[in-house]
Amino acid sequence: MDETVKIEREKRRIQRKRKRQRSSIVTIMILFILASVGVVSAQTQGYEVFYHGESLGYVQNSGVFKSAVDRIETNLRECYNYDNLHLGNGFELLPARVENPMDLDTCVNVLNSKGIALYVDGAAVLVDGEKIGTMTSLTDAESVIAAYKNLSNNKNTSGITCVEVTVPLSETKDFATMLTALKVHLK
Repeated sequence: MDETVKIEREKRRIQRKRKRQRSSIVTIMILFILASVGVVSAQTQGYEVFYHGESLGYVQNSGVFKSAVDRIETNLRECYNYDNLHLGNGFELLPARVENPMDLDTCVNVLNSKGIALYVDGAAVLVDGEKIGTMTSLTDAESVIAAYKNLSNNKNTSGITCVEVTVPLSETKDFATMLTALKVHLK
């Protein structure tokens, strides 16, 4: 009987050992899978760039997008000779998995090809609170108002003011056009 008890004990010990080995193997596999998923997702994490809901592509980090916008704005400021020019609002960066991110030059090319509206920190010319038009700077608006007041000998010019606004560049008027608009409105 002693022999049988020893054999039974040995069988139970071996079964417990196998059970521990199986649970250890399962635990190690789960940890390996979790670590692999974490490494893969960390390597592919980036941002998807949207402009008014339309996807423009993916960037590895937000710095690439900001650098592309800065480069475009600098080029546009030199081209238009306005220091207060910037790309329109409506951009959104959402975290996403990235498989083929854009580099800086590609991002610049994509943004240039989308026809994104240009905005300027300009001024609106108002007559008695009614907007007559907008100009590319507050200084230009004040110059037009001063020129109109000189031309009209200060008659009927008390309600002419200007306020700073951000407007699309396409909606701004040059000096002569704004002066004409003031003359027509205040006849």
